Amino acid sequence: MTKIKVGLVEDNPTISRDIWEKLSLSDDIELVLRAVNGKDLFKQLLRTEVPDVFLMDIEMAEMDGVTTTRLLKEKYPHVKILILTIFDDDSKLFEAIKAGASGYLLKEEKTHILINAITDVLEGGAPMSPIMASKALDLLRQGSGDLQIQSVSRSAELTLRENEVMEWLVRGLNVREISEKLFVSNKTVRKHLEHIYQKLHVKGSGEAVAKVIGRMA
Repeated sequence: MTKIKVGLVEDNPTISRDIWEKLSLSDDIELVLRAVNGKDLFKQLLRTEVPDVFLMDIEMAEMDGVTTTRLLKEKYPHVKILILTIFDDDSKLFEAIKAGASGYLLKEEKTHILINAITDVLEGGAPMSPIMASKALDLLRQGSGDLQIQSVSRSAELTLRENEVMEWLVRGLNVREISEKLFVSNKTVRKHLEHIYQKLHVKGSGEAVAKVIGRMA
């Protein structure tokens, strides 16, 4: 089995070491890159392989997470980026999602949640920590927020079932979890997601979520 290549971009040495140690416990993950900010990351990418998934801090001194995410997706559109944040640090969260990030997690997540999120994002999911998913939903509900997903659906002509899949995606559920909620197969959910991406003119779950979140602006 091919291992998932992961890169970590985090400027706090203690947090970086903690996350690195958590990921090293997985036999399915290969840690190939560790940078302290966006500037350092792009220097390293000149001489090393590009990871499949990046774990990205938002607040960094030299080239923050939003800018780094945007530039990464422009240069390497196939990579997946998971934003790392703290409980009260969501000021740039949605900017990062709009820039191309596929999900967001709290930095202190337990090991199995962090590892599962890396797997989920490669399978088309948009993993979120429950707390951060709750924040997203709260923002979507503010001032007729619930209608914002419906507005996207109408403009893209999503079916009722596709709209349901989209709402669960915004809540941070992966393909398997959505299939369990809707009592359908994983294959059916993936097919719905393909149709959603086509209708929203996006390439994946992160962009789809970003399009919904973008309606809040």
